[in-house]
Amino acid sequence: MAMPRSARPEGFTLVEIAVVIVVLSLLLAMMAGIATAMLGQQRREATRQRLAGVETALALFVSQNQRLPCPANGTLAGTDANAGLEQIATPGLPTANTCTVAGVANSQQHGVVPWRSLGLSEQDATDGWGNRLTYRVSTDFITAPSMNMTYCNPGGTAVAVTLATLTGYCNPGCAAATFPTSCTPPASVTAGRGLSVQSLAGAVIMNPGADPSTGAAFIVISHGEGGAGAYSNAGTLQASGPGMGTEEARNAANLALQLYYVDDFPSYAEGNGHFDDFVLRPSILTVATKAQLGPRAH
Repeated sequence: MAMPRSARPEGFTLVEIAVVIVVLSLLLAMMAGIATAMLGQQRREATRQRLAGVETALALFVSQNQRLPCPANGTLAGTDANAGLEQIATPGLPTANTCTVAGVANSQQHGVVPWRSLGLSEQDATDGWGNRLTYRVSTDFITAPSMNMTYCNPGGTAVAVTLATLTGYCNPGCAAATFPTSCTPPASVTAGRGLSVQSLAGAVIMNPGADPSTGAAFIVISHGEGGAGAYSNAGTLQASGPGMGTEEARNAANLALQLYYVDDFPSYAEGNGHFDDFVLRPSILTVATKAQLGPRAH
């Protein structure tokens, strides 16, 4: 005798369909979260790579010119003929060069990485979020041959000299017969020079007044995911968001040279504890050495 077929209707019940919808929603939410995290990581990695590329390009510029460039004008759109060019007045020695960003003499306000002067594309000088990299430079090293430390001797005891045509801040009279008193050590060149960097809490990270000086030759800043304080490729300043703190705001591209700049670990709390910038801040000696212009024994 044949068994009767189940009385259960074919297809899914409303409860089963609801369960499937909930599961799919959870999976889609998880996938969206993973995709967002991966995109953020890609942008952070792209930013690190571009900062490294800018550092290499600046070292090459120093190697060729024996000085650091001035910033470009961040307020210019990428289509402007002067976009990406360093803004500098070059009267020549003994008068030092000056940066003239946005038409203001002796100013770095609105300054960004001068990508065209460095032989880079505009994209090379933007971070992973599409904003231009802010750039500030120690004014002691924008006149050639200020970055040439090859005439300095690590074992010397002489003080630094006024910037000279051939030997930079190193004593041109350095010779084996009068060593060490005639030779300038690198610490004498860097003393009191460079840019200052502090943490959010005010701890000193790089200090031109230290003995020996630890001042930064230049500072390059990505303003991170928030982008507050950065210039876009259209030359538009990204407005400060509610999460930007007063210390982080010191790094903004539209400000003149600051008493100090800020670097710290990432922190996404709102207010003064917020920090999402990426900061490149090599020392003077590091830049000179990378450019093959570091001090050497004579």
